Amino acid sequence: MDANFKKFKRKVWIEILIKCISCGLAAAFWAVDAVFLPCKLFGIDLLWLFYILIGVGGFILGALIAFLIFRTNDKKIAMRLDRELGLKERVQTAYEYSGQTSDIHDLQRLNTSAVLGAVSVESLKFANVASLILSGVIAAVGIAAVPVTANNNIVPWGIFASKSETPPEEPKREVTDWEWAALDELINYVKSSKKADAVVKTGMLLELENLRGVLVNGVSQSGLSNFVQGTVTNIRNIVIDANERSGVTDEQKDLNTSEANYVINKLYEIFNLSKSEPNEGEENKGPGNSKDPNEGEENEGPGNNNWEIGGNDVPFFDPESGYTTSSNSAIRNSYYELVQRAFEEGVLSREEWEYIMATYFADLSKDE
Repeated sequence: MDANFKKFKRKVWIEILIKCISCGLAAAFWAVDAVFLPCKLFGIDLLWLFYILIGVGGFILGALIAFLIFRTNDKKIAMRLDRELGLKERVQTAYEYSGQTSDIHDLQRLNTSAVLGAVSVESLKFANVASLILSGVIAAVGIAAVPVTANNNIVPWGIFASKSETPPEEPKREVTDWEWAALDELINYVKSSKKADAVVKTGMLLELENLRGVLVNGVSQSGLSNFVQGTVTNIRNIVIDANERSGVTDEQKDLNTSEANYVINKLYEIFNLSKSEPNEGEENKGPGNSKDPNEGEENEGPGNNNWEIGGNDVPFFDPESGYTTSSNSAIRNSYYELVQRAFEEGVLSREEWEYIMATYFADLSKDE
């Protein structure tokens, strides 16, 4: 076939290429959506490179399927030209006898070429426009679905609605200034105390500093209880492991246990949490450690080497009920609120409060 036929053939293949690209784009974006939407629903994060590879694979597959559907050959093109241009099978005849060299066939081919040369290539209309529009719409919907799915929690199927809903987050538990001050005071006490050996002292300081870091980031009430209990458990294990070392005297073991008991009891007292008993057999894990870590009989406070007052035995004076112990959480919380209010109003400074508390506990230990 000559150049006049080839110009129409070129246009037909450009149409096929456009259809393949359109179908490939539609398949690419819908392949990405098919993976991205379930991941969005179930909270799965994939690397962006995976989505690109999925899109490329979808494009190749869609374009290949479209090519298999829309592909053509010279015979089909000749039939289409005769049908759409009204050439009454001239092009088909020229194609069928293209290998013949008789004068009649040569004359027929020249006539057909002259007719095709006189017809503009634009006269051949775009075939299967509906399929091109449909694939374009599908591609556009797939493109629009990606950002919509990424920026919204829209669940198109009711069956997944309950799974995509996340429970409300528990509000943060505000740590009061008094609790910050008490925790810092406990950390400073452990730093300055010389009763526990270096292993126990270092371990307790690390646990207390970790707990303080957690509180700075903010936790819920239940989270606070879990972190404090985790700190207590770690401190107990530190003491048990330290007391199991060779060369540690029984006197040092008692000091390690006593110091840990004091720190544990203070943690429960600072955050107003109920004490939990150690696991069964835990109190006997370390040699020479047969006492309940929560008893607090040998606890020692800052600046007093003979401290023997339990954290929950500290007396408070209530104008209505008289003297009561700090185990009465209502009286204790009321006291903490009064102290906090005094701090905020400037009636009482932190230095004055620390002096009052140190003097108060010193007097109590003297009476004992």
